Order: sequence, then structure tokens, then C-alpha cells
Amino acid sequence: MKLEVVGVSGKRYLFIVLILAANLLATSAALDVPVDLDDGLEDKRQIFESYPRAVADSTGNVITIYKPLERVVVLNKAAAEVMRSLEAEDLIVAVDQNTAGESVFFPELSGLPSVGSLSSPDTEAVLEQRPDAVIHYATVMVSGGDQLRSELGSVDPSIAMIRLDLSKPESYVQEVQSLAHLIEREEEAREYLGFYNASTIGISERVDDLDEDEKPRVYLEIWGEYKTASSSSASHQKLAMAGGENIFENLSVTYPVVDPEKVIVEDPDVIIKLCGAGDVQVGGYGADDLSEMEALRDGLLSRPGWGEISAVKEGRVYVISNDVLSGAKHFIGVAYMAKVLHPELFEDLDPVAEHQEYLTRFQRLDYDLGEHGAFIYPPIEA
Repeated sequence: MKLEVVGVSGKRYLFIVLILAANLLATSAALDVPVDLDDGLEDKRQIFESYPRAVADSTGNVITIYKPLERVVVLNKAAAEVMRSLEAEDLIVAVDQNTAGESVFFPELSGLPSVGSLSSPDTEAVLEQRPDAVIHYATVMVSGGDQLRSELGSVDPSIAMIRLDLSKPESYVQEVQSLAHLIEREEEAREYLGFYNASTIGISERVDDLDEDEKPRVYLEIWGEYKTASSSSASHQKLAMAGGENIFENLSVTYPVVDPEKVIVEDPDVIIKLCGAGDVQVGGYGADDLSEMEALRDGLLSRPGWGEISAVKEGRVYVISNDVLSGAKHFIGVAYMAKVLHPELFEDLDPVAEHQEYLTRFQRLDYDLGEHGAFIYPPIEA
């Protein structure tokens, strides 16, 4: 495991300060002269007592921080969102171009300097921000993250390179806790994860009691035509959390393109099409009506042979925005899916209200879902 260190010079400085203070106390005692050591030393003493802080990131590297992080460059959009949930967005000094481009969801971050794309971040632009730490994904755009780590390390080894996904259900809670520990937001993390766990556990407790034949068979199509997801994908995990059975879970490729005829042969009970990424840039926080999602669904219904599929016959074809099913807020998308997959089981579930609480309480956005946004079509009733 690689050990990364931030602020070693700060630690040495604190050590010297404390030695000098001890000497001063000894001298003052000998001379019977009162000395006030409160001149900033209490703050420094507190910093010394609270550090170092260390966690293992999602690549297995141990990140050790010796002083509070004050300047963080974030190339992981999910990390930026989690930092806002933890009331730490003021630490962010620059972001990747994707985050910078989302002026509706990230109004305060979109105006920050952009340091390039995930696949090829601009190392010089990162260094210009004089960061204490840089946050990148652990399993997305791995080569870009590896290259950035190497280049930053060769110039300034004291910059911590933190690799967290903050989007995968199986590692989400641990990653939020790790990030919170590094930025001193443990209390905020407890509050936020309480909300997260209430949502996910409330769904899993009901879904886990279902027999396999009670789970609808689902064709999940992501952004390209006939591009689906197998069991090795995060998309499959979220579908399973919502109580759906993925008809293509056993394929060997993570995101395979399937033969159109196979969808008809499999005859799914429910069809879910994701939009808002790839070739289907519709819906989401930047939309104010459902017309584009409606048109996308109409196109699905008119595909050759789809009139014979059970999901189409029963009107159980849905378009869901990637804005709520990916990244940090994936659990909101899971709630939307659970509602459409099991309307009777989750009769009391209100995904829109949960979504609104997340935006208002944790993202602190002035965004009214009654007036803005397009996240699921056909719309659901509470």
C-alpha cells in the first residue's frame, strides 16, 4: 500500500512550537514571571491533537492527512455532491469540466476553475490551485487518475490523491465515512447517512422478503439502443435493490449490446430506459417538462415487434433520468424504480418527496420539483 502525506512541514512546525512553549514555561517558572500562552497556541494544539488522520481509499492506498484540508480539487462529480451534503463545498477550489458544466445543479461550483476532463485532466491547472488534496474516481477513468497521481507526485508529493467512487451501493457508506473523516465532517456524515440508510433499508426490508417469482423481469436499457447491463454493473445492482430481476444479468460483458430479437423473446414484464447521458441527452435537472422523455418512450413503443412484449401491452415502459440513478444520489433513483416495479408493495413510498428533501436539506438548493426537472415518465403518483 502506498502512503500519501499532507502537511509534514506543518507537523514539524507544531512540534517546534510546542517545544518552545515548554521551554518558555520552564523559564517563566524559574523567574516567577506570568506568561500567557493562549496566543494562538490553543488552536495549534487542537490541530496537533486531531491529526494525523488516515483512511484507505477505494484503491487500497492509505491516505494520511497531517493538517486540515483547506484547498481540494475535485474531479469526481459524485464527490463534489457528497461534500455538499457534508457542508464542505467551501473547501473545493476547482472541479472537472463535467461538474463545471452543470450550472443548475452546481450553481456555486460551476463558476470555479475547470481542470479538464476525467480522462485527461490538466496537471498544470491542478497545480495552479495549490491543492492540499485531489479527489478522483477509483474505478472510473482509471488510467487518467493513475497518470494524474504520477504527475502530481513527481512535482509535489505532499498533495494527497484520494480515489473514491461515491456512487456504488456496495461501497457508498464506507466511502462517505472515509471522506468525512478526512475533511472533519463526521457529524454531518452521520446525519446524511441516516437519511440514506432510512431510504435504502426501507426498500430492502420489503424487497428481501419477496420470492423470486414475485420480482418482475426487467429489460434495462441504458443510453445506447439495445445497450443493457449485466450483473457486474452498478446499474444492475440498483435494479436489484429496487426488487427487479434483470433479464440479461448473466451476460459476460458488463454493458453489452444485445440482439433486438432477444428482448422480444425474453418478454420482460417491465422496460426501463435510462436517459440523460450518452446518446440520450434529455430530461434531468435542466429540463422543465416531460415532452422529450415522452417522445423517447413513444419511440420505444414503436420499435418493431415490441407490441407483443408484455411490458408494452401492460403499459409498464418507463424512462428514468440518469441524474437520479447514477452518482451520489443513486438511492433516489432506486426509490423511483421500486415505486414502478412494486406499486402495491410501496404504496406509501413517495420518491418525489424524498427527492425534494434531499435537494433542500442536504444539497441546500432552491429547486422546486413541482416546477422544474424531468426524472421519470410516465410520472408516478405518491
